[in-house]
Amino acid sequence: MSDSPPPPLKDTTTHGTPPTSPANASETTRARQGVTLGHMRWVLLISVVLAIVAMLVAYGVVL
Repeated sequence: MSDSPPPPLKDTTTHGTPPTSPANASETTRARQGVTLGHMRWVLLISVVLAIVAMLVAYGVVL
């Protein structure tokens, strides 16, 4: 067993090419042309409504 530290992990978040490089700029633009808020808008709306209802119920129980 050696006492040397393990090798550093490779950063795979940019897949080897920085996001601002010209080689992958067109891919990034093309990938972002889709709808970005589709179902997340509904998730956020329902979550906020449920949180408000829960707070109202909790407030009513405390009184």
